[in-house]
Amino acid sequence: MTITVRGEYGLEGRTNASGQYDFTFVWSGWLKSDGEDYLLLHERCDLVKWEAEERSNGPDGILLLTTNDFDERPELKVNYLLKTGKGLLLDFLIQGFEVPRSVPRDAFYLHFPASAENGSHEAGLQYNLFITKGSNSIILNDAALKKGGEEKKFSWTWRYRTGVQKKNQILFMTNRHEAEATLVVTPQK
Repeated sequence: MTITVRGEYGLEGRTNASGQYDFTFVWSGWLKSDGEDYLLLHERCDLVKWEAEERSNGPDGILLLTTNDFDERPELKVNYLLKTGKGLLLDFLIQGFEVPRSVPRDAFYLHFPASAENGSHEAGLQYNLFITKGSNSIILNDAALKKGGEEKKFSWTWRYRTGVQKKNQILFMTNRHEAEATLVVTPQK
């Protein structure tokens, strides 16, 4: 599985900050038949690309952070494969972290993609409610897998904006990303 994500975030308040990021995960594993179901076995998970940039302006001037200034990285968690009447549903979540890095007192959780099966996303947000285009429902065809494998691509756009009151002002936080997940399942003898 390859997951590619491009996104951006912003903070509007006493200090304004905006950031953008681009990353790619490559995950590999095995599906092992287990009667009527499958076991999902993890082999490797690599963050093969990670780029980030953040700009902020406040009383001290303009600050620019680049990839090397981000000590935290996204983390992919592939949880399980569930057989249902629709097919084989893959559950995954990419864990985020707090941003903006340059304004820690006003930081908020940066949401990264999750599959539809993981709709109760980190920090209590109902991730699936904020998909504006496409679908994060990652479903594989069981019959196609048994006949010779399958290759499928899924893509979606997600956007969330909220305001919170802190002391005597309102802060607006935005978080947006586009995600593409490509799954290739190849039978092994």
